[in-house]
Amino acid sequence: MNTHFDSAALAAAEVCFAVASQLLYVEPDVASVAEQVASRQFASVPFGEGDKDEREGLRLLDGWCVDAAQASGVPEGTDIAETVALLAESPVFVESVDGLRREWLRLFVGLGTPEASCLESFYVEPNSHMFGKNVIAVRAAYRRHGLEIERLHREPDDHLGLMLGFLSRLMAEEREAAETGDERRAAALAGEQDAFLAEHILPWLAPWRYAVEKHARTGYYRGVGFFVFGLVACYAERFGICFDGEARVFKRKR
Repeated sequence: MNTHFDSAALAAAEVCFAVASQLLYVEPDVASVAEQVASRQFASVPFGEGDKDEREGLRLLDGWCVDAAQASGVPEGTDIAETVALLAESPVFVESVDGLRREWLRLFVGLGTPEASCLESFYVEPNSHMFGKNVIAVRAAYRRHGLEIERLHREPDDHLGLMLGFLSRLMAEEREAAETGDERRAAALAGEQDAFLAEHILPWLAPWRYAVEKHARTGYYRGVGFFVFGLVACYAERFGICFDGEARVFKRKR
């Protein structure tokens, strides 16, 4: 099963997956978080808001942003550029972002074992072996599309943030192929997304989400867990794959 997505739907999903990629892979800093707060980035998104987990994630993320602006003394109605400047100068906001940075490190990086590792290998490889066959398979998929991670051989390619960014890239390529009338290539790219999700992300996405829910201390990162899970689950439905909440696994419809 492969539900046809038009250019608008693909572009919307592409943007959301790119945002999800950054939330997981990039260490938060004052400038980027201030922009999220000032623009109310998480008040709404163009894809997947029908999913209850994604809605909950957005509610938590936007709630953290609203509270951060209020705690930093930003008056309501202040424009985006001025809000960013005020937040950057606020010791309260800087400390809040420092707290996010510490949480990001604890959850996803870890001084030892992270509390909610974003690496596929951590969940599926024997003894959580890094740089194993899954990393090699993911790296090969990247290279077929001319991609190579910056810290090759020093960081596993199977990071959830990187893989969501890769899917965003495939969505962009599918959209471009469809817009130029190359339906055969568009269909092949959709099939590649289906296979990549089913093989490398969905088998361990639920355990990852539950680990984030258990260990996150801020609404921001609890929101990230719900948002990422709901976004991916919503997109997987395109390929006839749904999450079975009782069994806590993704299953393909027959």
